[in-house]
Amino acid sequence: MQTYFTIIEALGNFSRITSPARCAARIGQAFSETPFAVPLGENKIVVTTIPDVRSPDGSRIFSDGVGTISWDVMETIRDNLTQKKGSPTCFQIRLGGAKGMLAVDSRLSGSFIQLRPSMIKFDSEDMQDLGICDMASKPILLVLNRQMIKILEDMGVSDDWFFKLQNTELARLRGITANIHNTANFLKAQNIGDSIRLHKLFRQCELLGIDCRKDEFLRSVVEAVVLRELRLLKHKARIPVKKGITLFGIMDETGFLQEKEVYVTFNTMDRYPPPPGPGRLLVTRSPALYDGDIQFANNVVPPKDHPLLEHRNCIVFSQKGNRDLPSQLSGGDLDGDLYNVIWDTDARPIQTFAPADYPRVSPIDIGRAVNVNDMADFFVDFMRTDHLGVIATRHMILADQKEMGTRHPDCKKLAELHSTAVDFSKTGIAVKMEELPRTTNNFRPDL
Repeated sequence: MQTYFTIIEALGNFSRITSPARCAARIGQAFSETPFAVPLGENKIVVTTIPDVRSPDGSRIFSDGVGTISWDVMETIRDNLTQKKGSPTCFQIRLGGAKGMLAVDSRLSGSFIQLRPSMIKFDSEDMQDLGICDMASKPILLVLNRQMIKILEDMGVSDDWFFKLQNTELARLRGITANIHNTANFLKAQNIGDSIRLHKLFRQCELLGIDCRKDEFLRSVVEAVVLRELRLLKHKARIPVKKGITLFGIMDETGFLQEKEVYVTFNTMDRYPPPPGPGRLLVTRSPALYDGDIQFANNVVPPKDHPLLEHRNCIVFSQKGNRDLPSQLSGGDLDGDLYNVIWDTDARPIQTFAPADYPRVSPIDIGRAVNVNDMADFFVDFMRTDHLGVIATRHMILADQKEMGTRHPDCKKLAELHSTAVDFSKTGIAVKMEELPRTTNNFRPDL
C-alpha cells in the first residue's frame, strides 16, 4: 500500500530541511511536469558534479542553477523528443533532487551530465531518468508589459517608440482577415487549434475555393483570438517588439565573454528577426519593478569554430566580473529563467540605474524535521497572506503618479517588498501590509 509518506520517502531525503516553506517547495519540485524522460542506465549516461563558478570574493554564484552535458547526451535527449521540438541545445531538467538548466558543452567527450551544487536541492536516490521540463526549441516573441514600459520611460526612452510599436501591432491585427494566408499564419503563431492543425484547414479551404470568412464558426474563432489580442494590447500594454526576443539564460562555460558581455543566438524560423550583431543591447527579466532591473550589455559574436556557436535559442551570460548580470535583472538566476532582449536602436535610454541588491533572506527555521502539519499550516498561512498582486498594483499606481516614477523611494520600497513576496513560498517570510507605502488615490494609469 502506498501512502503520502511512503511516496515522499521514495522521492528523497528531506529530513535536513527544517523550513516548512522550503520543504514543501522541494517536495513540489519532484512533481514538476516532465513531458519527456531519458533513461540514464539504458543510454549509459554518467552523472557527475562540478564546482560552481563564483565571483572573486566568493559571494556570488555565476553558475546558479546551470550545469553541462556532452554532445552525445544532447543527441540522446533529442532522440527522445518529438520532431517538432527542433534541435535544442539547452534543457530545463529535473534529476532526482536536482533542478535547473543543462547546456551543451561540445568540449566534453563521452556521455556525461555535469551537475553543480547550486542545482542539487535535496538528497535523492531516484536517479533513473532525466526529466525534461522544457527546452530552448525556439525563441519566444518579446512583448512589453506595463512595468517594463514604465522603467524604460524613466530611463528616457522616447514615447514615440512605444506609439510606433503599438500602431504597428494595430495595423497587423487589422490585416489578419485581409486574406487566408494572414489568418492561417496568425492562428499558427497563436497555437490556436494546434493539435488539429486548424491553420491548415483554412489553407485547404482556400485551395478548394471556400471562403472561410463566410462560415460562422470559423469566422467567430478568428474574431475571438483577434479580440483577445486587442484586449491584451489595451489593458495590459502587451506590445510586441520586432527587434526583441525572449530566451533562456545559460552561462559561458568557456570563459570567452568578459564582464557585461553576452551572446544572443536563436533560430529565425521565418517568424523572427535575425539575431543582433555585435553591439549594445538592453536585457531585462519579468517582473521588473525596480528602476535598475533593465541593464545594458554588449552582445559579442564568438569567432568561427568557437564552442559557443553550437548554442541555439538562448542568451549566454559571462562568468566574469564582481557580480553576475542575471542577479541584477530582478534577482534572476540560470535555473530556467527567461530573459528579454531589445536591440532596437530607436529605443535609446538616456540613462540607466544601479541594480537592486537585496540581502539574501534565510527561510524560517523551526529547528527540527518538517512534518505534514507544518506544511499544511504554512499552506493556509500562504493563502491568507500572499499579497503579491496588491503590491504590484500599488507599485504601478505610485510609479504613474509620482514625478520620479520608479525612482521614487516609495516605488523602490514596493519593489523590495515585491521581491520578498515572490520568495514567500520558499522562505515562509510574509510581507506586512502596514509596511506598504500608501497612495493618495487608487486611480490606475489609463492604458
